[in-house]
Amino acid sequence: MNHTITRYRLGDVDGSALVRSGRELEFAKILEYDAPRCYTHSKQKRVTTGVTCLDLDTATGRLLLSCGDDGSVSLWALDERLSRSDGRLYSKRISYEARNRGSDPVLISPAKRMKTSSQEPRMVHNFETRQNKFRMYRQSSAPVTDAFQSAATEPSGQTQAHHFAITSARWYAVDNGMFFTGSNDCKVKIWDTEAFEAVQEIDLGHRINQLDTETDGTYIIAATEDIYPRLLDLRTVVSSGITNLSHGKMNGEILCCKTNPSKPHIVSTGTSHGKVQLWDLRMANRQLRALSQPGSDLAHSKSCNDMCWDETGTTLATTGTDGRCYVWSPLSPKLPAPVQIGPVDPMRNRYRKRTSQRLLRMDKFIIHNTDYGDIQIFETKQGKLWNKLDLPTSFSNVKSPPAKKLASFFTGMAIQRNMTNSTGLRLYLGTNAPNTDQGNGCIYEYLPSSI
Repeated sequence: MNHTITRYRLGDVDGSALVRSGRELEFAKILEYDAPRCYTHSKQKRVTTGVTCLDLDTATGRLLLSCGDDGSVSLWALDERLSRSDGRLYSKRISYEARNRGSDPVLISPAKRMKTSSQEPRMVHNFETRQNKFRMYRQSSAPVTDAFQSAATEPSGQTQAHHFAITSARWYAVDNGMFFTGSNDCKVKIWDTEAFEAVQEIDLGHRINQLDTETDGTYIIAATEDIYPRLLDLRTVVSSGITNLSHGKMNGEILCCKTNPSKPHIVSTGTSHGKVQLWDLRMANRQLRALSQPGSDLAHSKSCNDMCWDETGTTLATTGTDGRCYVWSPLSPKLPAPVQIGPVDPMRNRYRKRTSQRLLRMDKFIIHNTDYGDIQIFETKQGKLWNKLDLPTSFSNVKSPPAKKLASFFTGMAIQRNMTNSTGLRLYLGTNAPNTDQGNGCIYEYLPSSI
């Protein structure tokens, strides 16, 4: 690190290279932290709940979302609780929403399920002045369409939470005043963070595999069990804001979708048949490019179940149930052959839908959530395994550790990239392993080893 600082002072490297070097050093310290902090996702003590996904808000890096396989959502404020025992700051759960188990949708009659509440659906509307940016939810004056009739807000007295497991959660990219969740109940919910309530609900008619948002905050991309990726325009979601990216013949269920961080009009999707496609939203419902291996029309010989872009939006990492992980340069004029990351290992990724979060990019590292029950970190320049994390057995802030049981896996991942806060870089991992005392899924917080 000192060598990089000297080169920076001499003008040989720019500020971004200096920041990357600092983050790599901090990331190495995180992996040496063998006793992470442990938090339980759910407040319900007698119900076994596993964590399904995590997401950290990119606007401030101060709020963490955790979602459960029972449809529950927890909101955490980082470093908001002071421990009297050791004087350290810990994360604090500030909001929690759980499904009312007495309102299971299979027990509700179709007539009640189609009935709308007295509250009209509200449309998200953004506007800004010279000093501030605002967002409001205005009443829809137009009548509710048939497409939205089945997606109407729940009858009075029912919970805001999803009825089934939440498969994906994403923060609104512009600020942390709003976030989105997708679930196996076929619904996408738009949440107001301050009120911690779902202000909008969209029924897509198919279970949601993954959600993603773009940097300008104008749309959501949804990968569903249907064969078409869907775009939800936040400006017109009530009326005609749901569109398919293709009207042509599509083969295979859409398992994953990601937006390009530097080119928000570029969207990538992966299917159950191993096809990886790029879409340009400026070209109405047309495919920009399909990634494929030499001599084949597929990117993976089996399902492609997750992908992630690097921070610059130039390379795309994909993983599939064929046991392969690749890094592509999909925006190059002539598509080069992909770089294989790590060895071919079919057991590393053998469950197609165990979790929606399998890949996370951190500069030159790819963090891979595997079906071995560990986290493998690969270095992209050499394409080799750099380090790994196993399910922890000791913790810094709990007396009775969560039970390490058979078939326990990491399920959610989120990384704090902002190094300007008091703690610096940190990694959050969710798991389906229950806590011995409370029966709830755990969230592990990995800090630099010096903390």
